[in-house]
Amino acid sequence: MKSILIFGILLLLFLPEVASQSTGSSKTGMNGVYAELYLVRHDFSDGFVSINYERVIGKKKRANLRVGIYPDFQSTISFPITITWITGPSLNHHFEYGIGGVLRIEHFVDPYDPSPPREWFFDMPAIMVPLMYRYQRNNGWFLRGGINLFLSWPTLPSPSFSVGYKF
Repeated sequence: MKSILIFGILLLLFLPEVASQSTGSSKTGMNGVYAELYLVRHDFSDGFVSINYERVIGKKKRANLRVGIYPDFQSTISFPITITWITGPSLNHHFEYGIGGVLRIEHFVDPYDPSPPREWFFDMPAIMVPLMYRYQRNNGWFLRGGINLFLSWPTLPSPSFSVGYKF
């Protein structure tokens, strides 16, 4: 599981854009990095900020594949993985919507055991549905704001704000 996740992240980072002819739309940034602030914490992590990488996929440049890391700096690291679509990729103002999941790695030490072994847990605590307003140009800085809906127990709408850079 861990090796597949690492391979997928490396593939996204080093995946070159392959085209037989220049179409003139190569000016559009295909990669982006952004920090996302969650205004409401979730049950599966105590952190507030995730760092994300996204890659534009598809010929119409409407879909983005996102992989992020969301640590709480105590015992849990979560990885949001989503695919999102934007309206009007050649425009500056967009509605962004998508679906994905959150993978969680958590280590647990039993406080009542005199020689506690460190136990690792891997699970998917929530399905993630981003519903965002997005302002972006072809390259450079972009802004996102809206709701990340986390479908779990309990279902939680988390207001979120992001600042990033497309290249």
